[in-house]
Amino acid sequence: MSSNRALSQEEKENLSRKLKEYFLHNSHPNLGKPLSEETKEKISKTIKEYYKHHTNSRLGKKHSQEAKIKMSLYHKGKILSEEHKKKIGEASRRWHKQVGFSKETIVKMVNSRRGFKHSQETKKRISEANKGNKAWNKGLTKENDSRVKIYSEKAAESLRESYAKGMIKPSMLGKSHSKETRLKISLSRKGKTYEELMGKEKALIFKKRLSELGKRFKGQNNPMYGRAGNKNPHFGKPAQHGKHLFKRDLNHYCRSNWEANYARYLLFLGKQYQYEAKTFIINLPEGTKGTYTPDFFVDGKEWHELKGWETRNEVKKWELFKQQYPDEKLVFIDRNKYKSIEKMYKYIIPGWEF
Repeated sequence: MSSNRALSQEEKENLSRKLKEYFLHNSHPNLGKPLSEETKEKISKTIKEYYKHHTNSRLGKKHSQEAKIKMSLYHKGKILSEEHKKKIGEASRRWHKQVGFSKETIVKMVNSRRGFKHSQETKKRISEANKGNKAWNKGLTKENDSRVKIYSEKAAESLRESYAKGMIKPSMLGKSHSKETRLKISLSRKGKTYEELMGKEKALIFKKRLSELGKRFKGQNNPMYGRAGNKNPHFGKPAQHGKHLFKRDLNHYCRSNWEANYARYLLFLGKQYQYEAKTFIINLPEGTKGTYTPDFFVDGKEWHELKGWETRNEVKKWELFKQQYPDEKLVFIDRNKYKSIEKMYKYIIPGWEF
């Protein structure tokens, strides 16, 4: 008889029946007794020696879908007692603490699953199987459950180690979110406090950090301290805009709804324009230099400046601009002129902002 021969189904059933009959009337002599280290070593050597000359009858094979269903139905509805669960948990923790997987085995296991993805069919089956089941940690947070806190801290530590060793890389490394995604993120956070977004504990740490950063760059510690006028690194450059003022229909930023509406008005009239196309250097009366950036450069020939109100400083800049750049044509759109345009076109031009 070959040593590699697998038992037939009939032989397996006979062996199983004999074992059941034996244990109905007898108990194992070592039942309830822990194995000695010597015995464990003997068992380990015996198993290793056995598999040098024998192969598992199921090696390389998978259960059929029918067999999987049978096994699933067999276990379905069976609920383990709390005592049984506790014993399993203790045994599992004891094994991992005393024996556990070697580092080489863990690396092999990780690498074997790296890049693996379930098929849509498998995902669907998993979804159906979990339907109606409630996750054990649903509704629990680190603040109200110690288990969640322990697991999340361990997971975070494991990730940090993996990143440090280069085993895994951040999924968004070198990438950026699309405008649509950024808008969704922004809307999901809008109107929420730091506590609502990150929890009380993290919010407290974050606020403390912001406070410390604010103190670090205060007064003479501020990198812009004493860098006014032409000493400012942004002197003579177009000013920056807030991201929340980006107008999708115009595909550029605007400083106000009035400017955005005036841009729509120009397009409606068929005119071409550039928004804040150029910043001019102006010599101020006190001997310093200043800048002036008109709002719109229209049809490549004239500058349009839109203001709802005037200040002495702004009026002075417009006057100085006209004096120092006599070849440039400046059209001023004051409050009255803008209101007359709005009255006529606000219900005609699409996207008008009120």
